[in-house]
Amino acid sequence: MDIAKGTVVIAKAGRDKGKAFVVIEVLDPRTVLIADGKRRPIERPKRKNVIHLQMTRTTVDCITTNRQLRNTLKQFSQEA
Repeated sequence: MDIAKGTVVIAKAGRDKGKAFVVIEVLDPRTVLIADGKRRPIERPKRKNVIHLQMTRTTVDCITTNRQLRNTLKQFSQEA
């Protein structure tokens, strides 16, 4: 299970279960930092174990602001 920077993921566990996030950084093969641009801005990402994440086929390139991040994740929050 390889997870890359920029991958859109859905949380499977924790208080953010069912919410969409983007992987900001891969710390090691088991741990990543995720952000959604609202509750978890890019400046303060959440550390998450990859077994608690469901990967999607969507990858995002070049997100620099929280607004861009929120607009990208809008489509996933309506589906979930």
